[in-house]
Amino acid sequence: MLIFLQEFVLQLFLWLLRMIDGLMEIFSAITGIATVNYNGKQVNLIEFVVGDSTVGTIFWCVFILSVGLTCIFTIASLIRNMINNQRTVVSIIGKFFLALLGTMAMLGVVVLGILIANSILQMIAEIFEIGNTAKISNALFNACAGEWINGYSVSEVDVASSSVSDIFGEYDTALFGIWPTSWKNTGMVDPDKFLYLPSLIAGVALAIALIIAVINLCKRIYEIVFMYLVMPISMSTLPLDDGARVKIWRETFISKIVSAYGAVFSVNIFVLVLPMITKMKLNGVGGFGNSMFLIFMIVGGAMLIPAGMNLFARLFGTAEDMHAGGNLLRSAFYGGRAATALSIGAAAKLIGGSFGLGKKIFAKKDKEKDKNGGNDESDKYSEDKGSSTSTDEGGTSE
Repeated sequence: MLIFLQEFVLQLFLWLLRMIDGLMEIFSAITGIATVNYNGKQVNLIEFVVGDSTVGTIFWCVFILSVGLTCIFTIASLIRNMINNQRTVVSIIGKFFLALLGTMAMLGVVVLGILIANSILQMIAEIFEIGNTAKISNALFNACAGEWINGYSVSEVDVASSSVSDIFGEYDTALFGIWPTSWKNTGMVDPDKFLYLPSLIAGVALAIALIIAVINLCKRIYEIVFMYLVMPISMSTLPLDDGARVKIWRETFISKIVSAYGAVFSVNIFVLVLPMITKMKLNGVGGFGNSMFLIFMIVGGAMLIPAGMNLFARLFGTAEDMHAGGNLLRSAFYGGRAATALSIGAAAKLIGGSFGLGKKIFAKKDKEKDKNGGNDESDKYSEDKGSSTSTDEGGTSE
């Protein structure tokens, strides 16, 4: 029975590792490190979306709209200046032409910034691959493997594509070959030294962290396209507010560009530090204590992945919106908990009401029974009294 349970836990862990590898492929594509296939061509996701002809056409339509808005804001600024007399007419007209020319300059800056940012991201990914070519699934499996046997090591196998029988090997059986009795230790790792509970907790924690990071990075792509399209409108307010809206747009756009750096750094730091953590042992603590130490270190490292985007974006701009995926999951959790509490409360009230109604019905029946029983005794008592009276009368007459 224990062997069946060990195989079941390992199978769940392997499924988690395959999901983690799939999430890492998505992670690499949406950050711009890897390319995606589009009609047979390998393209960078962000560069292709921003450089698409349809997106470009919409940008120029917005630019034409922003020219009209710039004229309106210039007239509004001239009218306000006639009342306040704080600026000269020449400066206002200069801001008008600066808004038009600045939009063209900002267009080049945006496209060039995206290209440079993606190139630097690819360089960062290559830097972290020096001396550390293992996939994140292999690194996580190696942390929970316990002990490799029969000459195997994590650098020689692809764990996510392996099966349970390949990893644990065969086992001795009894009862006509049905009931397993003991392991033969013919696989890759020792089944009795594998960390089953830490593997499941670490796999679930890392999968959740990657899902949150991928959701935020997917949102980042749409936000970059949004910032790209509304850039002319932000520039059109230059004659009216002296560039206040342009400053907000610039800070927000930079934070969206650099947020991917935080995610890439976080994932690679987790993979880099994880092999070091697995070789550490606490003095004076048993196997269970060291397993808990490993669980805490892996879960803490996994939490760095979505938090790294927020930490890195905070260095270059606002980072209040980087918790979108976490807030979504958190809201779902608390919403589900509230719905469960309401359901339990409603069920409790229904059961309580049913018991109360049942008590009232039984109390009413008892009351009616007591009432009927009282009438019978009084009638019996009156009949006895009447018979004794007639006897007395008869005796008197004699």
